[in-house]
Amino acid sequence: MKTAMVLGLAGALMMLCGDMALYYSPDDYGNDGTLEPIINIMKKLGRRRLYIGGLLGPFAAFVYCLGYYHIPLMTDEKHLLLGQVCFLVNCLGIIGGGAYHSHCANLGLIPRHGSAEDKEEVLRYLGVQKNAFFIPQAAGFIVLAVLVAAGWTVLPRWYFLLTPGVLMLLLPLMRKLPKGLHMVVCGGWTNMISVIYYAAALISVSV
Repeated sequence: MKTAMVLGLAGALMMLCGDMALYYSPDDYGNDGTLEPIINIMKKLGRRRLYIGGLLGPFAAFVYCLGYYHIPLMTDEKHLLLGQVCFLVNCLGIIGGGAYHSHCANLGLIPRHGSAEDKEEVLRYLGVQKNAFFIPQAAGFIVLAVLVAAGWTVLPRWYFLLTPGVLMLLLPLMRKLPKGLHMVVCGGWTNMISVIYYAAALISVSV
């Protein structure tokens, strides 16, 4: 179980590094409800950096999946089926997330050569892709929170507050962070929540 948690932490950190490779900038970015501020950063970055950032997505998703196997391992026998379903649903969600992450590299590449119509087409596809995999990922996070809160795992019940689905609710607060910290924490929050969860879970099972 600890090994799976370590792998989950590694996957989260790997995807977080992929986020920063794709669009980290010391100048930060503004939240206007669109991807344009991030695109404006990405189109100025070196191609090699965008390639590496995009390619980290599928590799990180694979390691994430290995990490999610901790869910059935830490679930009590009576609710093992629910833990196994939670594992599979989370895997589906993160596989989609890894593909989305990989395709995001195009947002920094196409504006250099393509037309505005090309960029809009890519944005439309990314929107469809994001919506298609948001549901299984959200469902997986909710079931994980329920498993922990109900006391059906080896984690203390209050640890449900540190599960990814609950931590994601703090995103509006992260958007208020000052420049610099905002870029890293808010910009990488979708993976930072898993870093926090796995780090806390490892501490819990190690004491």
